[in-house]
Amino acid sequence: MPDTNHRAPHRSRLHRTVTGCLLAAALAGCSGEPPQRPAASPSPAPSASRTPSTAPGGEPAAARFTADPERIPRSPAQAEELTDRVALQPPDWGADFTAERKARSAPRTVAVLDVDCRWQRRSLPPGVLASLSTYARRPGTDGKGPLRVTSVVTVHTTEVGADQELNDTLEQSMRCPEQQISTDERTGELQSAATPFGTRGQIWADDQVVEQGTYVTSDGALPYSWTIARIGTVTLAVSTRAGRGYTPQELMELAGEPLAVMGERVKARTGREG
Repeated sequence: MPDTNHRAPHRSRLHRTVTGCLLAAALAGCSGEPPQRPAASPSPAPSASRTPSTAPGGEPAAARFTADPERIPRSPAQAEELTDRVALQPPDWGADFTAERKARSAPRTVAVLDVDCRWQRRSLPPGVLASLSTYARRPGTDGKGPLRVTSVVTVHTTEVGADQELNDTLEQSMRCPEQQISTDERTGELQSAATPFGTRGQIWADDQVVEQGTYVTSDGALPYSWTIARIGTVTLAVSTRAGRGYTPQELMELAGEPLAVMGERVKARTGREG
C-alpha cells in the first residue's frame, strides 16, 4: 500500500501547479490572441523529452516526463487496463460526489463532434486503442446548484495522434461555438487556449488546452469548462458543468486536483520504474 502521507505534499504542489496553469490558459483564452502550439514530436519518441533546455533568465528548464517504451500500451487490452486505472471515480472529485445513473461510457466508443455540432458516441477510430469517460455529480448545497463532472482518458497509438486530439479541441470551439451535448443540453460562447509544455508555467504535461463557455439548459446559461492534456500517447480530460452560484474560476480550481490525480496515475504506470 502506498504511503499516502508521504505522497500528499507532492500532490498538493502538483494540484497548485495544474490549477495555476488552467487559470492562466483560461485568461489567455479571453485575450483574443490565437493560440500558438508547436507540432508534436515524431511518435513514438520518448527520448525526445530528455533534450536539455534552458528556461528564460538562464535557469535550467523543468525536467519533462519521459515514458518507458516498454510500459506504453500497445494493444487494446493494455490500453483498457490503463484507462480503468486512470479514470476518475466519484471519491476522486470529493467525498460528496456520487456516480451518475450512467457512470461509464459504452465500451470501445469515443465521443465525436459531428458536422452538425452534436456530440455522439462512435466506435473507436483507427489510431485509438481505448477511451473511457466516467460521470459523477454533487448535489446542490449551501445555496449552490448541483455540479456535474466528467473525466475522460484516451490512449492513442502515437503521440502525433494524441496531439491531434488537442488540435481538434481548439478547432472545434471555432467551428462550433455552440455544441449540442444531449437532447436538452448545449454549450455556447466557447473560447479555448493552449499551453504547451514550458508555456506560462505549464510543466506537468506535454500540452494542454482549456475551453470555457456556458452550459445551457432550461434553467438558463451557467458556467462550463473543459480541459484536456496530453502525456505521451495518453490524453486526459475533465469537464465541469456548474449549477447556479458557481463562478468560472471555481470550476478551474475544482478541475485542478482531479486532473493532477489522473496525471500522476499515467506517469506512475508508464514511466520508468526504480
